[in-house]
Amino acid sequence: MPEMLIAASAGVVLFGASTLALRSTGSLINKMDKKTTLQQNTTSGKRLMRSEIERSLHVLVKSDQTPPEKLAYTNLDHKDYQDSLDQCQVLAQQSAQVFKPVFGVKMAELNNPVYYGLSVSSSGRGYALHRCGAVMHLDGKYNETEQQSIATVIDDIGSIRCSSDKPECSIESTLLQKPLEEVAAGVDFVFTDDKTPERSAREPAIRLMTDENRKLIRFIDPTAADDAIQTSFLKLETVNKEITTQPFYFIAYARADKRIEGGQEDGEILNGLFFRNVSSKRIRFLVDGSGSMSACILWGSGYGKRRIYWNGRYYFWSRRSCALTRMESLQHELISLLTDLPDDTQISIRSFSSPGYKNHKIWDVSSKGLIQVGGPGVRDSAIAFINTLDDDYAYRWGGTAPWEGLDEAFADAETDTLYFLSDGEPNYDRNRGRWTVEDHESQPAYYAQLNSRREINLKVNTIALGLQSTWMQALSGRTTGDYLQIDKKYIMTASNP
Repeated sequence: MPEMLIAASAGVVLFGASTLALRSTGSLINKMDKKTTLQQNTTSGKRLMRSEIERSLHVLVKSDQTPPEKLAYTNLDHKDYQDSLDQCQVLAQQSAQVFKPVFGVKMAELNNPVYYGLSVSSSGRGYALHRCGAVMHLDGKYNETEQQSIATVIDDIGSIRCSSDKPECSIESTLLQKPLEEVAAGVDFVFTDDKTPERSAREPAIRLMTDENRKLIRFIDPTAADDAIQTSFLKLETVNKEITTQPFYFIAYARADKRIEGGQEDGEILNGLFFRNVSSKRIRFLVDGSGSMSACILWGSGYGKRRIYWNGRYYFWSRRSCALTRMESLQHELISLLTDLPDDTQISIRSFSSPGYKNHKIWDVSSKGLIQVGGPGVRDSAIAFINTLDDDYAYRWGGTAPWEGLDEAFADAETDTLYFLSDGEPNYDRNRGRWTVEDHESQPAYYAQLNSRREINLKVNTIALGLQSTWMQALSGRTTGDYLQIDKKYIMTASNP
């Protein structure tokens, strides 16, 4: 009898443990599904928003500072835009929605701007970004003869609970009683020193930044720098307070580019500013982590905390606000790409500088070979690694020595595509000799020879950031890859109406 009781008790414990394990597994799967949903729901919206900003002449924002006369047309409150903004408000009211203008974009081919405004999410537990403007057809062409339309572009923008954004956060009862529609209508999107205000409890988890010439839209940390929230984010929150969050990274430049992005019908080819035509499922990223990547490419009009930058010859300190450095641009581009990559894509990420310096390192998860980006926690780990590239002072990042990363890529039989980005000439050749003009041909020739011995050729796509690089161009040419030169002219066309 005792043995039977013990056996029965053990069975109950085992059954209970199994049930708990199943519940935990089910909860984990459910959470992963929600993260996937957040990613998928924003992909098309981000592409549309990016394409409209990139093909525009400039962005429109509200500012508490009177812009120079030549930038008066970039003010969202300009009298020329009032009628079309009023039409957006009427459309929103007809569908019982809020539309709080956040920013706009001015197209050369449209009489009226396209506006992006804050509203409440479809779930009613967060916020959304709505687009209001001329109808865009599938071929990327606008039809301004039709009435303006309003539609959701980004859904499930988080509602901030507190600085840690955890369910345990206590929120004042007076704030809880206020409907999100009312909060959305009262949110301040006036730019001060090129940034919208920091956000507090129950406000949307987004904050925007622009540059002094109103060419940039960048989503940044919505709260104070010293709290647990580091990026704008999306969030799904259930009735039982289970929270799923997803960082929201976005950056785009007004470049007056009349071409809309290529079609995404197959869901595999991704296009960006730096990393274009990404279709491979076995990719290595080799990116420059040297101190020269601290160069500011878009200055703001305000001043703030002192930062160190590279000016092409030496490092210098400045309190002038920098809207975007080369490194920040790389980080946003790479993170945006990683967010959109299919789960079955295998990747490796390495940054190069000088051996022994801060940014000469590999993403640990991929140190032994390619890793599937859709694995548990893999995508988040890759993003966390990329975010470390601007840590510490720029003069500790190091110089330019890509050879270890290049050798590693050519030695990996699994990889079929390499994206290699650099903003400067190497400090020395692969044999640690002085870098000379002859290396512009000899170094690509060496890697072309290695490629000829591989069973699967490695396609090397090179991105020269801020310079013209004949050796990187030769490397791509000898490995059937693409060469892309990124300079200020490419990043944004300086034409104004």
